[in-house]
Amino acid sequence: MLAAGGRVIVEPLDARPAGRLAIIEAPTGATFGLWEPGDRAGAQRINEPGAWAMSALRTKDVRAALPFYATVFGWLVKPFADAGMHGALLRLPGYVGGRPEQPVPRDVVAVAIEDDGPHAEQWSVDFWIDDVDAAVERVARRAGAVIKPPFDVAVFRRAVIADPAGAICTISQLVPERLS
Repeated sequence: MLAAGGRVIVEPLDARPAGRLAIIEAPTGATFGLWEPGDRAGAQRINEPGAWAMSALRTKDVRAALPFYATVFGWLVKPFADAGMHGALLRLPGYVGGRPEQPVPRDVVAVAIEDDGPHAEQWSVDFWIDDVDAAVERVARRAGAVIKPPFDVAVFRRAVIADPAGAICTISQLVPERLS
């Protein structure tokens, strides 16, 4: 990781018996956590509502950011340009997430999007939800915040929410009738 240009922000530390963690900064400035499992394996729940679905990197320079992640995690990079947006799909050979009918390959673990706005150089996480509208109502009742109310994009219904401490994530619902 250091040889690839990363920097350690928080040295590895024990969170026994669950595992070990560290916080890393990529060469372009995005920070993220690393997890080494002990008793708690991590994101083992996939392909069902409430599970992690995908992570997204917003970065000012996709081409500069991606070699680091490819080296450190073994991700394959597939660049794209769509509707004025530039980025890349980050794929992990052997990983099988999502559903066969989804619009992206099932080995995609993240997407990198070129963004020169104020939220560049950060990672975000998306969770698979069975009903985005109902989830947004629960967020508001439980002291969370709705950053962007439910909206439709391609085959998904999405919203951007924050927990009571301010941590932001997206929630997505695959809408099967839009898959044809």
